[in-house]
Amino acid sequence: EDFRSIMAFLLGYIKKERQNEMLLDKLCQRFPKCTTIGQKADIAYCMTQLKVNERSVKSLVDQFKLYKDALFDEEVRRHFSSIITKAKKLGKPELKQILDEWEAKLNEQAELGMENKRAGEKAAQAKARAGRRAGRRAQVLEVLPEWKEEDEEGEEDSSSEEESEEDKENLDSRDSIGAND
Repeated sequence: EDFRSIMAFLLGYIKKERQNEMLLDKLCQRFPKCTTIGQKADIAYCMTQLKVNERSVKSLVDQFKLYKDALFDEEVRRHFSSIITKAKKLGKPELKQILDEWEAKLNEQAELGMENKRAGEKAAQAKARAGRRAGRRAQVLEVLPEWKEEDEEGEEDSSSEEESEEDKENLDSRDSIGAND
């Protein structure tokens, strides 16, 4: 908020068209270097504070690829819409067609960016769910070896119990045969 009020104050002193054009050009070139969407929104805000003319609009249209990735953000999109609204007030018919095409590109890219953002969020959620599932599997696998050891011990015990019962039966049958003799 402080940044924006200071920039609005400072940019108000720029009166020459050439200075406005140069600043718009320089600000556009800063978009790819921004690391956060907040920085991109601040740059877009500064651009709205400058006066636009036909050459600056053409420059913004030509440099579309530099800022198109930031258009998914509602604030950045709103600032560019504000620039378009200012430019439409110039009232030149040849400029109106350029502005309409530029506005369509902005809206199209903003929608595409929103879809990509939603897809990224869904992918992050799916990755988190997969991570939780993998964590649960790891916990189950840690417990399973203990169960297997218990089962194997139980099987050995039961097989030795079966063998000992068979041995007892054999001994009993021998004893009964020997007693009959």
